[in-house]
Amino acid sequence: MRAAAALDDPPCCWLCLEEGTDASGKPLIRNCSCRGSSGFAHLSCIIDFAENKSRQAFERDKYNVEFYFRICPGCDQYYQDDVKFALAKAELEFVEREYKNNHLLYIDALKERMITLDFKGDHDRPELEIICSKMLSIIVEVLKDPLLQYNVLTRAMAMAQRGMGSFRYQLENLKEAKKHFEQAKVLYEAAGDTVVAMGMDRKIVMIEAKLSGNKPEVDKAAKIIYWRKLYNECSKKHGENHLFSIDTGILLATVLGKAYHTIEAERHLNNLVQVSRRVLGIEHKLTKKALAKLQQIKVREVYVSSEKDWFQALRYESDGEKIVVQGPLPDRPLPERLNERNLDEEKIFTVASNDIVPMKGTPVVVKNLQCSQYPSILVPAFMRLKRASYLNGKIGDIRAYTEDDKICEIYFEEEGFKPTKVKLENVRILFELPEQKLKRKAWSLLKTILALSALFFIHQKMCHSGMRTQMLPTHTSLSVTENE
Repeated sequence: MRAAAALDDPPCCWLCLEEGTDASGKPLIRNCSCRGSSGFAHLSCIIDFAENKSRQAFERDKYNVEFYFRICPGCDQYYQDDVKFALAKAELEFVEREYKNNHLLYIDALKERMITLDFKGDHDRPELEIICSKMLSIIVEVLKDPLLQYNVLTRAMAMAQRGMGSFRYQLENLKEAKKHFEQAKVLYEAAGDTVVAMGMDRKIVMIEAKLSGNKPEVDKAAKIIYWRKLYNECSKKHGENHLFSIDTGILLATVLGKAYHTIEAERHLNNLVQVSRRVLGIEHKLTKKALAKLQQIKVREVYVSSEKDWFQALRYESDGEKIVVQGPLPDRPLPERLNERNLDEEKIFTVASNDIVPMKGTPVVVKNLQCSQYPSILVPAFMRLKRASYLNGKIGDIRAYTEDDKICEIYFEEEGFKPTKVKLENVRILFELPEQKLKRKAWSLLKTILALSALFFIHQKMCHSGMRTQMLPTHTSLSVTENE
């Protein structure tokens, strides 16, 4: 919660226009995306404003009550952290006081209050249990009467079941969590949210594995497909500038990074950071989250054989013969290994490039491939050389590495290139990604458009020239007659 005291010119509450504290002694607060001296208000003033506006909205369309409790009308962005926590409580109290018989408003307010509470700690558990009981009562009542069921309410009930499932899962009450996720899946499917229903399926499978005593298997490819679909659906529904899209995009980038799709993850995060800075501001928690994730994924980790430890690669020297590294990195799994670094205790030194092994997922560029990369006697030497040089300059992620042969398998960013095994001596770590080239399909489309444009221009030129040729004799004879 950002206080007004940090600014040179003391702002005032944009609602009551008073500076300083309110009647109860509480200061001006702001936790949205407003910048400068705008957006500050007393919490009591925001609550009064939200209640009045909500009553007016309810009279118009029987909904939109939540808008004024959750979104700042100045920047049109969601409130965060302490302000969000306080307003979610105020919204629930308001709805229980005035609109308790409206199932949609009530369950939505309960769900919003629920997500602001701490599922892991003991402090909020009594309130969470009460909220779960109230939400279940509403769901049972609605499901008994088909006349009460409609799409928006079905989706709200699905979100409530999902929230209760997450809460039970944190308490290690796996059987109850599974029941909630199963109900959420049914409701999401009924509401037409098939992508989110896929997510419930994944949670159910994970719980079933735990209940059977097995370690849940992580299908990284399926996970990427799910998060891509969810991000695309969110962007299509809300736009890529929306807070939900940015948040989902960060989760997608996290999944991509864990699956060693580092180049795609880094490019995606670069875009998200720019969007979030522009829309939400540099102080917004999602901007900070995206930037922290970007900085983390840009760390190029290498194993230094002579040191028998992991280090961060910084840059090449001596035309790539040597590489500067910093570390060692803490002996912890990712991402804790990068979060718990003590830079003051790390050393920076230079080692030979052939003394390091890049971590899986490291972005690399292929260099100096020779025909020896393709030893097959069935392929003529000149063709082998062509095949080898074809990959020089191409960039991709290392997805696998064979220690004995010192060969890594590279998945290339550019479309049309199959994963290829390349000797470690023929790759160089990419510390900064180059600008992304047009994809082959887009490039082909562009070439087609240019070719059609050229043909149209030639056709127009020929038509124009033909008209001039046909007109020329008549024009000449007239000119001669006039001169005579």
